[in-house]
Amino acid sequence: MHLGPMVHGGLCLARDEAGAPVMVEGGIPGEDVEVALRFRKGKVQFAEMVRALAPSPHRVEPPCPYVPDCGGCQLQHVEYAHQLTLKREVVLDALRRQRVPVPGRVDVIGMANPWRYRRRGEFHVIAAKGDQRQPGLGFNRARSWRPIAVDDCLIHDSTITGALPTLRRLAARGTSELATVHVTAGEAGRELLVGAKPRRALPAQAIDDVARDAGGIRLSTDSTSLNWRGHTYRVSPDTFIQVNWEQMDALYTRVLHGLGAYRGLRVVDAYAGVGVLAVHVAEEAREVVCIESNRATARYGVLNARVNDVAGRVRYALGAVEERLPAIAAEGHVDRLILDPPRAGCGGRVTAWMALAGPERVVYVSCDPATLARDLHVLVASGPYAVEELALVDMFPQTYHVECVVTLRRTA
Repeated sequence: MHLGPMVHGGLCLARDEAGAPVMVEGGIPGEDVEVALRFRKGKVQFAEMVRALAPSPHRVEPPCPYVPDCGGCQLQHVEYAHQLTLKREVVLDALRRQRVPVPGRVDVIGMANPWRYRRRGEFHVIAAKGDQRQPGLGFNRARSWRPIAVDDCLIHDSTITGALPTLRRLAARGTSELATVHVTAGEAGRELLVGAKPRRALPAQAIDDVARDAGGIRLSTDSTSLNWRGHTYRVSPDTFIQVNWEQMDALYTRVLHGLGAYRGLRVVDAYAGVGVLAVHVAEEAREVVCIESNRATARYGVLNARVNDVAGRVRYALGAVEERLPAIAAEGHVDRLILDPPRAGCGGRVTAWMALAGPERVVYVSCDPATLARDLHVLVASGPYAVEELALVDMFPQTYHVECVVTLRRTA
């Protein structure tokens, strides 16, 4: 079977002898492969590669011993430079299908070292069996809800993977309800922020007991600190952060560039989270209005504005962007807008408001090419904006995920 282009999700599109579509896992576009069919969904068959009959020159041996059993990484079999090429093609194809014009130059920003980048991880607790004294920690298997225990993970920060023995001891002290252990590496690798699901399944006393012998790493259950460009940010286990804190600088550099000059202007940061961008922008902007639907996250955003001495220019509006954005615009002119929605993209009410009354410049950060293309169809293909710049920032090497930064300029 000959493999065609890769689609979002890391699967390659192929055709069987009758011309029916087959989505193949583990392949690289252009390869001739032998596959094993796994299941059918509607008219589409799903298969996994058994062996490459004519392998791609970009095929490499995955360095992780848990590939392909673990479902966390989908592209370790592809050399890193070619991973970036494939992600670029996936994004451009999604935009092309929605008739979104793009600039001739599309920057793709990868990492110098595409390993050990995740500052946050969630490990499933796997019950001890046989002679095991402690439960295992790991991730869901590929195409399964059954987890696989791991002793290391090459895309997680070494602070986290080095603490796995400590975390296993901690999991052993949890109740039988303990399903996952959630960790964030903070304080420049000196502290590990620990959460549990459900929270009651990991007693505070158990954490205190294990913390006494944690190999020099402090354990915290409340919050920890992360630093970026001279600013300090407090985060909790429940607040959203960019897990690739190192590559976040490349991502936010593109956002700041897309905003253009904003000194003395009013900026709205929709889906603002704990205010990482807002704090930086508030150093020059007249006002930064942050929209955040999660109350706990908004509290940390307010705290971070105070910690970094910009509280007088940062204001949080609690609620959904669909509801708060038009109300904020009614209070005063919006000069710049930052959009960083979840995977579902912006709601129709958001893009409708932007098409009617959106500001001169908008920077849209997206983690899903399909919903990005859908929203840009409304704003660009059928609306008053033009794509001024498009950049891909690889926040998740070895996986199919990719972040896009789109600078939109109002033309009508």
